[in-house]
Amino acid sequence: MRRAFLTGVLALALVGPPPAWAQVVEDGSDAALGKADTRTILDLIAQRFKALDPKVTVLRRADGPWVCGSVNVKNRDDLYTGERGFVVDLSSGFFGRVPDGPELLSPRAEGFAAMEQIRQITFARCLD
Repeated sequence: MRRAFLTGVLALALVGPPPAWAQVVEDGSDAALGKADTRTILDLIAQRFKALDPKVTVLRRADGPWVCGSVNVKNRDDLYTGERGFVVDLSSGFFGRVPDGPELLSPRAEGFAAMEQIRQITFARCLD
């Protein structure tokens, strides 16, 4: 009985917790936001990027309920693609990741208006 228990504990220790439990802000910048706001931000990021092992950094408050930060996710080759900014409105639950340059090449592309809006919000609230 004791041996089976120890084997189970050892197996759990080797596997570790699921990624959603381990998601943290890599650089500690969440300390200025508080636990509740940080959890809201991490939950919004997990909704879109949980399977891509997101790494969150550089969280900072902007105007009012807005928070800016960076997120780095893996591509299909399991390599991180580089940090890209994001904005969150804590009052409405809005999350927007700054679009990459090629995503904005054609104004006729699907979702162009939404991506442009995110870009404009980022320029207005997050750039120093």
